[in-house]
Amino acid sequence: MDKPAMASVFRMRHAPASILGVRSLGRGQADPIFHSRPLGEAIRFVAEADGLYDLSAVAISYGDRSTPPLGSREDRQLWTEYGQRLIEGEGNSPGSETP
Repeated sequence: MDKPAMASVFRMRHAPASILGVRSLGRGQADPIFHSRPLGEAIRFVAEADGLYDLSAVAISYGDRSTPPLGSREDRQLWTEYGQRLIEGEGNSPGSETP
């Protein structure tokens, strides 16, 4: 993911997002179910869940249907680049801050 694409995702960090494809590592445990949450929180969850869940098929859907979902690699890149800034300023309107 290049810097302009990451900046675009950063500007949408408050948009509603859905996390799909997270699988439990425990035998006989149910896979987690996620409700809609801000994109920045979804990215943080996936970045911090590595090793706790099977993220091989993870996808974060956000924006309109033409927006490609984010996979675990993109999530890690975004978290490395922006970190806590992805979840700060929840009261601000989307796009009101620059990366």
